[in-house]
Amino acid sequence: DSGRYARSSRELWTILLGRSALREPGQIAEELNKHCQRLLKGLSYYKPPSASSAEKVKAIKNVAAPLKELGLRVSKFLALDEEQSVQLLQCFLQEDYRGTRDTVKTVLQDERQSQALILKIADYYYEERICILRCVLHLLTYFQDERHPYMAQYSQCVEKLDKELVSNYRKQFEELYKAEAPTWETHGNLMTERQVSRWFTQCLREQSMLLEVIFLYYAYFEMASEELPAFAKMFKDQGFGTRQTNRHLIDKSMDPIIDRIGYFSALILVEGMEIDALHERVLDDRMDEHKFAGSGQVRQEMDCLLLTLGDIPHHAPVLLAWALLRHTVSPEESTGVIRRMGSAAIQLNVFQYLTKLLRSLSGGKNCTASTAYMCIYGLLSFVLTSLELHTLGNQQDIIETACEVLAASNIPQLFWKTEPTAGLGIILDSVCGMFPHLLSPLLQLLTALVSDKSTAKKVYSFLDKMSFYIELYKHKPPDVISHEDGTLWRRQTPKLLYPLGLGQTNLRIPQGTVGQVMLDDRAYLVRWEYSYSSWTLFTCEIEMLLHVVSTADVIQHCQRVKPIIDLVHKVISTDVSIADCLLPITSRIYMLLQRLTTVICPPVDVIASCVNCLTVLASRMPAKVWTDLHHTGFLPFVANPVSSLSHMISAEGMNAGGYGNLLMSIEQPQGEYDVTVSFLNLVMTLVRGQLGSTQSQGLVPCVVFVLKEMLPNYHKWRYNSHGVRERIGCLILQLIHAILNLCPEMDPHSSSAPSLQSLCIFSLANTEAGQAVINIMGIGVDTIDMVMATQSSSDESQGQGQLLIQTVKLAFSVTNNVIRLKPPSNVVTPLEHALTQHGTCLSTIQSLAPCLVFKHKPPTCHLLKSCF
Repeated sequence: DSGRYARSSRELWTILLGRSALREPGQIAEELNKHCQRLLKGLSYYKPPSASSAEKVKAIKNVAAPLKELGLRVSKFLALDEEQSVQLLQCFLQEDYRGTRDTVKTVLQDERQSQALILKIADYYYEERICILRCVLHLLTYFQDERHPYMAQYSQCVEKLDKELVSNYRKQFEELYKAEAPTWETHGNLMTERQVSRWFTQCLREQSMLLEVIFLYYAYFEMASEELPAFAKMFKDQGFGTRQTNRHLIDKSMDPIIDRIGYFSALILVEGMEIDALHERVLDDRMDEHKFAGSGQVRQEMDCLLLTLGDIPHHAPVLLAWALLRHTVSPEESTGVIRRMGSAAIQLNVFQYLTKLLRSLSGGKNCTASTAYMCIYGLLSFVLTSLELHTLGNQQDIIETACEVLAASNIPQLFWKTEPTAGLGIILDSVCGMFPHLLSPLLQLLTALVSDKSTAKKVYSFLDKMSFYIELYKHKPPDVISHEDGTLWRRQTPKLLYPLGLGQTNLRIPQGTVGQVMLDDRAYLVRWEYSYSSWTLFTCEIEMLLHVVSTADVIQHCQRVKPIIDLVHKVISTDVSIADCLLPITSRIYMLLQRLTTVICPPVDVIASCVNCLTVLASRMPAKVWTDLHHTGFLPFVANPVSSLSHMISAEGMNAGGYGNLLMSIEQPQGEYDVTVSFLNLVMTLVRGQLGSTQSQGLVPCVVFVLKEMLPNYHKWRYNSHGVRERIGCLILQLIHAILNLCPEMDPHSSSAPSLQSLCIFSLANTEAGQAVINIMGIGVDTIDMVMATQSSSDESQGQGQLLIQTVKLAFSVTNNVIRLKPPSNVVTPLEHALTQHGTCLSTIQSLAPCLVFKHKPPTCHLLKSCF
């Protein structure tokens, strides 16, 4: 048995992550040397069945006959080499099987249970294949990272993989998208429609991950010029993921994976053009050194290929990048071709596409994503430097793409080092030229440019010292003198910019101020030479919204105020010390919240932004925020204080407050929950903020509302967006978990009223809130595995699967804490009764514990013991 044992790919992946007992550099090097060929072969490590392999399995003497028979059945179902099938079965039994040696015998004697076991082994096999690719991605991520403890070992391994890795993986990619789907005739009667769909989802995931490996490889190693047309032809033939041989099997759930195949196809081609290197050589006047400068035949081949592309959105960035490269390297060679490609890219909404691509990559939080962000940043910078802004289509689309690119944490730093007349500086200069007539575009960009304390201060200073003010006039006003040619105006009288009352914050353009006039659609666009602080202007904008909140102008003013609140939130959440300078704005948020929640159609997006700001402030000054917020009526409250737990839980005399009314009248019918997410984060921050006894009592209605109205019911609400339900469930449990883990001195209460902790314990032990937590615990391993298997992302630490795992772990921990902390009693609570019901808790924990402990980062052992 031990002689035939081969280490599983998942085990190797665990070792590389540093989660095993093998942590010495020498041990890592030994594992990589031992398994280097597996990584190089990739998915072709797994071989098809053969008669010789079947004979070898039959000849094995130290494997029980029933196991060999099961291994051969697995081989037929998966079309996998017989020897490898037996090895796979042994690894499965060691790592993933939830029973004992005795139960294996029972399962093998029962046909129905044997079939179920084969399906489990199939899921394990699919994960094994993915883990090979994860290992290679991990090596490519860290083999040049000097901070990583195994950099030297990874680097040696990548050096061995270097020559053949891409050719092997590219061949496997072609085989996968051309592969015929399995049928019951070829793979046995277990290959039902559902299993075929499962196979195809796996096939698409593998295609996506193979391309991800190739993309990351070319971020480090140069693509030979002749390889670019070869990749372009392959992606064109495959329709950038859309022309699958088995496209009749595609359903809506597979769309994100197919999109991802298209995204990586486009990224590989753009990366292969080395636009960044081209930009550098243009700046240094070394353009002839670029690899395509002397490759006339390759350029013509690419021209022919790209001119015959259709109108799939994935083509857009490839056309734009190649048009830019041709325009730079050989503009005289084929001007018509360049113009056609550029126009096609704009017509395909290239910037909308790039925004969508970047949003699908998790905000640049892993190596693949940050590499993609840098690739698109290089393309966008060179496009803006080389081409006229007005020729690139809708400017707002470019702003959206720029903001998305700047979401990667390292790029804002690069931006501030570049010249304002180059790259993204051009778009910033353009939107500054319309401020504050158009407020949102500049604030969108500046919000994206805040990434750390230094950039937060840069943005604050930038807005604090504005030297011009853009204003639009439909007609020439009587209080200005015009220059002879009408291009200059001079103010004859001072002008208050906002119609606010005496003594209120305002801005005044002085008499004699000169403005440059530009005609814009039969109106006058005037750029006044006037110095002011934008932060004062933002205060005035909020005052104006407070003035018009009950009029028809409220929607228009909300559109101007929301980007202000979003910017303030980003700045203070990055550097909370700046909050002192923004007090005139933040102090008005309470009144804004109070007024906006009472209008007929509350602007929920602005309300959510306001609550987000208060959450950041509450992390610094919880008592101050609570006191000011308490007077707004936004949070749930009670008119008369109550002293008994049962009275509290009944919610008698409780008012849902502005938030509760919004939830029931706006958010639930519409299926959008921005305010709910903000509310839960705010309450959690206040709970953790060590409030005094009176203030903690004030939070009781909020916690009762969560326990009574939200926790038992949130899973029944309507949802428009995928993943929001899971996020709300996780936030609710995080809040309860925070309360149950408060130290006694952090959860003060008066002698006449229970604490937040005792309220949670009583509610979870005795009401339907506890049953809701048990239901979350009972989600089950199969559901978790299914969600993990259908994630489009290769990074298992992100996405819906990880959120689900975190929620289940929180449910275990909350249940454990309730049992641990509840007062001793001979009476069995409804929670305890539910936990001891046969088939509920024990079977759930027995199946979930190994899954959480060994596969998805463990909850603590005492948690499981206590639940048992």
